[in-house]
Amino acid sequence: MNEGAGSSLAMTVPTMNGDAPLPKRNGTRGLLPSTWLNRTLRVEYVGADGRGRETSGTLLDAYPAGPVLNMGGAKTPLSWDALVLCELVEDR
Repeated sequence: MNEGAGSSLAMTVPTMNGDAPLPKRNGTRGLLPSTWLNRTLRVEYVGADGRGRETSGTLLDAYPAGPVLNMGGAKTPLSWDALVLCELVEDR
């Protein structure tokens, strides 16, 4: 890979049109939209016993390990590996 003089940014491969390469996105990229914070979600996940579960809760935060929801008044983390479905419940 050819690096430009003084360039420390990782670059994407340019197109064949002679366009300049674009810098790659730095930082983490969340799996849930930030506009879903503090809104009610319906989630389906695999419980510790291996059975499917369905519930709803308020999205408090999303970490690399998984989302944290307020379910029944308790802060509950869910693993991304256990999460099957996550959808926004319409505001009323």
